[in-house]
Amino acid sequence: MKINANQITALRIVLLPLPLFLIYGGTTSRCIALIILIFLGLTDYLDGLMARRYGVTTLGKLLDPIADKIFVAVTLVPLADLHILPMWIVWPIFLREFLVTEMRRFMTPGTKGLKVTELAKIKTTLQMVGVGLILLTATFPDKLITISFLSGLFVATLFLGVAIYFKTSRLSSRLKAALFFEILGLAIAILFTPTMINLLYGIIVLGITLASGFQYVKACLPYAFEAGWKAFFHLVSSLLLPLFVLGLLPVAPKSTHLLVVLILAIEFAVQGIDMWAAQEKRRDISAIKKRYLFPFLVLVSTVLFLSGVELVSVVLWFLALASAASLFYLAADIWLHRELFSNGEFF
Repeated sequence: MKINANQITALRIVLLPLPLFLIYGGTTSRCIALIILIFLGLTDYLDGLMARRYGVTTLGKLLDPIADKIFVAVTLVPLADLHILPMWIVWPIFLREFLVTEMRRFMTPGTKGLKVTELAKIKTTLQMVGVGLILLTATFPDKLITISFLSGLFVATLFLGVAIYFKTSRLSSRLKAALFFEILGLAIAILFTPTMINLLYGIIVLGITLASGFQYVKACLPYAFEAGWKAFFHLVSSLLLPLFVLGLLPVAPKSTHLLVVLILAIEFAVQGIDMWAAQEKRRDISAIKKRYLFPFLVLVSTVLFLSGVELVSVVLWFLALASAASLFYLAADIWLHRELFSNGEFF
């Protein structure tokens, strides 16, 4: 059987939970996590190359961004949980990811659409590399390995740039961005302490993430306001559950942090499916989450808290119920749009 781009993307999604568990381990576990992350980054490049060569499918358009965003969830949440990165860096990154996907879905039914920008493509690569460098520096605080890795990466990129320039007489914006950020990352690794290095790397990733998101916000907001306050409310209300769950991370029991990742990953997945439904002008059940699911979870949690249940237990119940509800919604969404997975684009 010939392997296609969609199968590689699906493999990436299946393997993503592995680094999540390994990041919480010791040095050996984190090294294995880094190897897996590098492999996943290579598969991201490979499935993109295959898609460009053999054609992009509807399923591929759905799976690839889902895989990229789940990558963010399974790596950034542990880094925040282990206090390697502060929540004020992590939370806005998730805000951007969820908001842009919702804006894409919001604008799909109309004549205008949000196309992927060049900066957004650079952002995805920078997030992957940035997370790897942060984990590498946290695992080996003497900085030698981080500096060596960045030096090797810069030399390899430089040789690639020279070869491409002699062949085409030009350099792509992504290659120029790669050289710039590699030099910047190397300078930071040489000049600062490990804690400051990770903070600065996180700020760089956050800055590029927000800058790419601003392009989409600028394009979408006029249409959102033109559609009326109800449409704008529906757009914003779609963000409440995942961002509220992420905000609970600092006060949630340690045993429930995997539930936070699970909910965020599922929310990214259902956002992708719902966006596909809007593109195909098929039934969209996302209103269930906005009108019933999140209000129900808040109501149950409020009743528990007012009845004298401790805050930690209330958070535990909220995350448990939210996980179950998210899984049920995902199953219903997949079943409702099951034709996407059986139209010959996967096998």
